[in-house]
Amino acid sequence: MASKFGLLSKLTIIQDIASSFIASVDGAIIHNIEKYLALNKIFYYTSTEGIEGDYLEFGVYTGSSFTCAMKCCRKNFKYLTGGGKFFGFDSFKGFGELDNKDKHNFFQDENFPSSLKLVEKRVKRFRKTFDIQLIEGFFCDSLKDGAASLGITKAKIIFVDSDTYTAAKDVFDFCAPIVQNGTIVVLDDAMSYKGNPNAGESLAFREFIEKNKLIAIDFFSYGVGSKVYILSGVGEI
Repeated sequence: MASKFGLLSKLTIIQDIASSFIASVDGAIIHNIEKYLALNKIFYYTSTEGIEGDYLEFGVYTGSSFTCAMKCCRKNFKYLTGGGKFFGFDSFKGFGELDNKDKHNFFQDENFPSSLKLVEKRVKRFRKTFDIQLIEGFFCDSLKDGAASLGITKAKIIFVDSDTYTAAKDVFDFCAPIVQNGTIVVLDDAMSYKGNPNAGESLAFREFIEKNKLIAIDFFSYGVGSKVYILSGVGEI
């Protein structure tokens, strides 16, 4: 019986080349490319919807997504109705001491080397265009004085790449007073801990939603298990 795919089914060499190329690409590269595309979509959405406020990234690492966010914001200037500042939070010293509930085989300091000096160098060229603040320290310390202490009143985009539950809980406690209808929340590690909804960023986000009686609208997914949400229900009965 002849194949319904005709000649295509016989061109195995093309399929072998394609599959070999795809298999040769590091999974982290695929994830990051999709993350950059996601940021572009998010900034287009917030710009055309007129969502004002600041961009907050928790877990800056080497600054790749942080600088990409500024590039995407600049690209969408023609739609922009409200600029906003860029805040990047990171210990720049790894994870520190992890509780048992936060332990993960990949979330190890040696897998995430970074430095404030490196990130400062990367963001330098954007300072003429944007108001940028990099806040160094473990979240339990750097976030304890609240968003108002940094002059943050509204969050446009909250990018959470904190990996662990404890760090993400500190993030959402900090962000609770500054969310609005339309705030975008990105969970870069939503499916970590084997997709367990009772662990990691996903648990912290669910507790945040329930505690503040918010609605999290599933916007889209990207990369290896990352999720993007739109918040609603702020100030509503």
